Amino acid sequence: MKICQTLQHGPVQGYRFGYSPVRFMRPLPVWCYYVDGLLVDTAQRHMQREVVQTLANTRIDQITLTHFHEDHSGNAKALSQAHECPILAGPLTAERITKRFHLLPYERFWFGEIDPCPDVVPLSAVLETERYRLYPILTLGHSDDHHVFLEPNEGWLFSGDFYVGNLKIFRKGENIYQMITSTRQLLKHDFDVVFCGHNPVLKQGRQAVERKLQYLETLVERVWTAHRRGLRGQALVRAAGLQEQWWLRAFTGDDVSALRLVESILNDTDRHPNSIN
Repeated sequence: MKICQTLQHGPVQGYRFGYSPVRFMRPLPVWCYYVDGLLVDTAQRHMQREVVQTLANTRIDQITLTHFHEDHSGNAKALSQAHECPILAGPLTAERITKRFHLLPYERFWFGEIDPCPDVVPLSAVLETERYRLYPILTLGHSDDHHVFLEPNEGWLFSGDFYVGNLKIFRKGENIYQMITSTRQLLKHDFDVVFCGHNPVLKQGRQAVERKLQYLETLVERVWTAHRRGLRGQALVRAAGLQEQWWLRAFTGDDVSALRLVESILNDTDRHPNSIN
């Protein structure tokens, strides 16, 4: 099963690609975005034919990646070769995509292995096209290499997996306190449109990010309150207003679950959330 969709917001073109090898498992689609010769993220390797064909007649001068995850970096090499253009990425992202990094079975199932990308160009302080200037901002939490790209004059935020929405599950390695800190820092900037990798918000994007921050802070407080009452495990999950998706937890080999989110709240810092600056 495959998904191919598009969106247009002013000069920004969005492309959504999703893949599942079996009908009873829904695809996990991802958006990549194009503006003025720049492509932000490249979708998953399993959709390479569709991605390359969709963008074949588009002038791509440069490709940038929000982070290394395989559903964002999967076609960077193929597109770079097809359009004879550079790939720009942060240092950790560049380090990881220069070789084939380890994937779990469910990641191979939905997304596929990336083709290693040698000669990645380091991100500079500003990413320029003919008409626009995008500023990379390190936004930790979802991964330790994640960047968003802000075009302040247009109010655009190309956010990769920074926003997504009100998270109900975490994958192993996500850090809720880093997310909160990154969100607070990003809200010091002006933007209105969030070009999210999974859930674009084309109007009132800043308010959506503010609501997510409030959601995360409330979630942290709920978990710590329930923990002080003696609740543990799935009782904490329920007290936080979450529900475990057991099929997903089993299918991902315990890599993705609601309990992972709760464990991040309990284990990723020994400080009360109100002490986070």
